[in-house]
Amino acid sequence: MFDRFINFCPIGDQPTRETLAGAIFDSLQKDNFAGIGLSNANTDNFADAVNAVLSNATMRELCCTDPNLAEDVTHDILGFIKNTSRELQKREDPFELEQRLLNDFKGVDIGKFENEWKYVVPFIQETYDRQFIGTDFYNKEFNNAIVSDAAKGKKGPKEKKISFRSVKEHFTEKWDGLLLQKRIQCELEQIDEERKKFCDELYKRIEELKKLKEILEPFLGRLGRLWGMGSAAGSSSGQLGRSWDNGRGLWQRTGFDILKKYADLLQKDTSLQELAEMLGRMQAAEIEYEEEIFTDKIIKPEWKLEHANKADLVGIRESDDIGSMLPAEAALLSDSMLETVFYKKFAEKKLQTFDYQAKTLSYKEEEFQNKRQKAKEDKKGPVIICVDTSGSMAGTPEQVAKTLSFALLKIAVRENRKCYLISFSTGIETLELTNLRNNLGGLLQFLSMSFHGGTDAMPAMNEALRMLETEDYKKSDVVMVSDFVMGEIDEQVRKKIHSAKEKKTKFHSLVIGHSGNQQAIDEFDSNWLYNSDDPKRVITLVRNIRENL
Repeated sequence: MFDRFINFCPIGDQPTRETLAGAIFDSLQKDNFAGIGLSNANTDNFADAVNAVLSNATMRELCCTDPNLAEDVTHDILGFIKNTSRELQKREDPFELEQRLLNDFKGVDIGKFENEWKYVVPFIQETYDRQFIGTDFYNKEFNNAIVSDAAKGKKGPKEKKISFRSVKEHFTEKWDGLLLQKRIQCELEQIDEERKKFCDELYKRIEELKKLKEILEPFLGRLGRLWGMGSAAGSSSGQLGRSWDNGRGLWQRTGFDILKKYADLLQKDTSLQELAEMLGRMQAAEIEYEEEIFTDKIIKPEWKLEHANKADLVGIRESDDIGSMLPAEAALLSDSMLETVFYKKFAEKKLQTFDYQAKTLSYKEEEFQNKRQKAKEDKKGPVIICVDTSGSMAGTPEQVAKTLSFALLKIAVRENRKCYLISFSTGIETLELTNLRNNLGGLLQFLSMSFHGGTDAMPAMNEALRMLETEDYKKSDVVMVSDFVMGEIDEQVRKKIHSAKEKKTKFHSLVIGHSGNQQAIDEFDSNWLYNSDDPKRVITLVRNIRENL
């Protein structure tokens, strides 16, 4: 699942990287976060940074119920680790001069000590606090060691003195340790700096995802992994550089504003919500039946014979059952000449013996295949929405059309139904909304577009009728939203509509205003009138619009 990180990341060894990836993924799916259980020492100083990233409660809340999201966020965090690690390796070493000075001093001998020491002492005093490494102490120890080494071999009291080499090793080890701590601290600060940048973007996307989830709640089952649908282009942190629709990221503020706008409008205009729900209930496929093969069982009683039990004498049989043999067979043993005959018959199980038989009642279970008619699942049919985007729809009608389309789309996705949007003016634009992962950008474009141009509903109706001939949309109902300020429906299209009605297709219309072409309106099975002059925006179901004018 995280092979690229495990196999190619420069930090640690492969088992450590595998453990780290698993720990991050597991932590994202836990309500109570107690850390990844790894230290900086075995993660190349990334453990603290990872724990800080994972401390975001909102992120864990979203990932806790969504393994796909947890996997994607884990990929992003691993990407941050890999990219940051490689970036650190490219940076110049801020301690290069000190490391060179330390290495030079490690190679110094007694003869060159004094010359090197005069450079080391002021550097150490300026760089480190005396409590960590005191030059006065080491100066004294070096002088004693030099005197001691010079006095070796001379007669005098034997005193145990530390050698120059031992003092130098002790001093350089102390210095090496302090330099390592500085390196680690510097690296931790650099990692934390990159972590803050990463978290700024990551948490922003998490908050946006949370808002998007609230707005598009019914769509989530169809969208799949929302996380991979976009972000700011050019990010260097893991997969945060992914985008959709040629760089026009879903996470742009405008996208949220548009979706939030129509979600709020739908919530306020209960009549549109009720209409959408009403249409949703009507758009059901006819009940069909299918033959179902099933396995049935029957239990039959039966008598079992048990020859071993002496119950009823039923005859004579050949066997080696001495306890049941006839007296004539036993008589063979009384004659030494016939005794061998007895043994032969016994060995061959041909002794004449009484046959006893007992019966016990038992039950036998038998399986057999059967067939029956079963009603297919009552599956709601697809939705084809035709929306008038001509200039006469500008203003309130445009808002109504978009809001109803948004409502119908939410219902279609919630109920796992296909949805096809046709917008029309003098021409048509189509959008397959079933695959929202790839087409949500098209929905945003539709919701943000301005309505203009003339009205020609025939191309849209022809497109809807064409879709009714396809396998995916053959059981669709058609909804047209328009002010119906248009020409009459021509005879050829009317015939196609009537033919579709014979195949159980229902045609519904939402008529906005009072200026619609009645001949066109009458072709629909059910018509709703949206009175834009009414402050309550009441939608009325009518069969004949003319009676309500």
